[in-house]
Amino acid sequence: MLGGAIVVEMIFTLPGIGRMTLDAVLERNYPVVQSTVLVIGAMFMLVNLATDILYGVIDPRVRRR
Repeated sequence: MLGGAIVVEMIFTLPGIGRMTLDAVLERNYPVVQSTVLVIGAMFMLVNLATDILYGVIDPRVRRR
């Protein structure tokens, strides 16, 4: 996911978290790299949680009894 963000931001010259991470890696700014990886990981987990919850709401066959 992070690699895709970096590629899209480089192609379309958009500022974003991917570009910031790439710049931090090139500058060896480890706290910024760690924090951006943590933020992206947390966003990934939250999106997966929301998807699982909404899937149970939308499709009643997968609800727990």
